[in-house]
Amino acid sequence: MIAIVNRLLNRLRKLKRKWTPQKDREFHDQLFAEQHHNPFTFSYSGYVTIRRFADLAAPYVEPAKSVLDLGCGPAEITCELARRFPRVSFLGVDHSRRGIERAESNARTLNLKNIEFAVAAIEEFIPGREFDIVLMFDSFHHLADPRRLLERLKGSSSQFLLIEPRGDWKGSHVKDLNFDWIMTDLENMRRRIDAKIPEAATSAPSRIPAERTENSAAQAKALENRYNLEEFRKIFKGFGLKIRGTISGLDTFPPDPCLDNPSREFFGKKAYEIFRELDERIVNEHIDILAKHWVIFASRDLPGDDIKIPRLHFAADAIEASQGPYDVQFLDYDGPRLVRSDSEFRAQVRFFNRSYRHLSSLTSENPDFISYRWLDAHGAIEVRDGLRTALIKTVGPGEECRSELRILSPARPGKYILAIDLVHEGKTWYSEAGNPSLRIRMSIKKK
Repeated sequence: MIAIVNRLLNRLRKLKRKWTPQKDREFHDQLFAEQHHNPFTFSYSGYVTIRRFADLAAPYVEPAKSVLDLGCGPAEITCELARRFPRVSFLGVDHSRRGIERAESNARTLNLKNIEFAVAAIEEFIPGREFDIVLMFDSFHHLADPRRLLERLKGSSSQFLLIEPRGDWKGSHVKDLNFDWIMTDLENMRRRIDAKIPEAATSAPSRIPAERTENSAAQAKALENRYNLEEFRKIFKGFGLKIRGTISGLDTFPPDPCLDNPSREFFGKKAYEIFRELDERIVNEHIDILAKHWVIFASRDLPGDDIKIPRLHFAADAIEASQGPYDVQFLDYDGPRLVRSDSEFRAQVRFFNRSYRHLSSLTSENPDFISYRWLDAHGAIEVRDGLRTALIKTVGPGEECRSELRILSPARPGKYILAIDLVHEGKTWYSEAGNPSLRIRMSIKKK
């Protein structure tokens, strides 16, 4: 019964997102086109995940002679593996031409000679030869029909290795064991040190466009069907499963994740060491199956599994994070909740500055503004970049501020969520630095 409900939910998600293979490709083309960083350095916050996923995949890749990576995107993890195992031959396949261009660039960065790439829709891809193992890193949940893929590949490989978000019966991401806050806390420590002992960055931080734009990725969203244990058993019927959990699949990055300087490199190494040790600790405590990502090895040569999900309750984190540069507490919203489409209106927001910074819209470099994003009723971004409104005063640490906010409503009527946020211009949205936005449910009526 649960499997039937899940299939219906998957179909509803496709209809809701107006999903098509072309829109999925457009989403990933845009995503990968914006990547211009070196991912193989600890200065890049995402390298913790790249390196840890490669660590976890390495025991299964090392004995292989040929490896197929499906949905490789920029192939950062597979390039990391190809660097470690030069005698293994790798083929990366993705439907995004932009993703493959980034993958080829990554392979050149590491001077790899044992990896090739192809642009192809993996839903239809036929390898044409055998591989010792098929890898899929955070791409299996984008498949429209995973069973059909396995049926098509049954003559090409008998072993699969996935690293996937852990799902529930609704297809949502389950995050019982989630330690992403460690990255935010380490970055807060680094910034506090940098405020006293500044050092120059060797590469420019990522920039945020100042103008209001409707991100095309909001219109061309990727399909995401996350699976629980029972569904993986059904999908891999005829295979034995071996699963371990990992907390190292990071969803939250600190501001300027590509910033390149010595202190970021130092703290990046420390973060990697922490996540590596915590991964081993949760395995030793036999609770890794509750982690938010699973490493799933499926083989026709393995016996059936006896994996069980323990019913443990985790209390919410009561310990406050280290004081950071973007810690504010939103206190209230005073404004309409029903407005006409494509029209400007005003509201007031009250917030408390819990950070160690002075927040100001008057500084010439990286001023702070109050802004917003529009989300759909389920929390997906519809309008990524709202109008900016200057703060009425400089807000010091421990001070409260009531600020007016100019807001432009979405063009289409419907139910939305207004996510009110602050922006450190040219640096980050506060919510992207780990500080929750203030979310107000809104109704938009026809103009």
